[in-house]
Amino acid sequence: MKNRQPYLELKGWMASHDITQIKMAEVLGTTPSYVNKKINGTGPDFKLSEARKLATKLKIPIDIFFAVEVPIKERKRVAKK
Repeated sequence: MKNRQPYLELKGWMASHDITQIKMAEVLGTTPSYVNKKINGTGPDFKLSEARKLATKLKIPIDIFFAVEVPIKERKRVAKK
């Protein structure tokens, strides 16, 4: 699997809001190790359903999950759903 850029903005947001990878794993029903791989770019990307769940349960801004390359109009469309 090819590595991708880590979620640096998400990591910063988590630190400033005292959200742990353990808490994210609990919300997603997975392991902290798996969440760590997603966040650090060594595992699969977050699924849209996972991003929505984290945004809803932990109040993480959903736009943090989208790469800069995603057109702004597309990010807004997903955020409205």
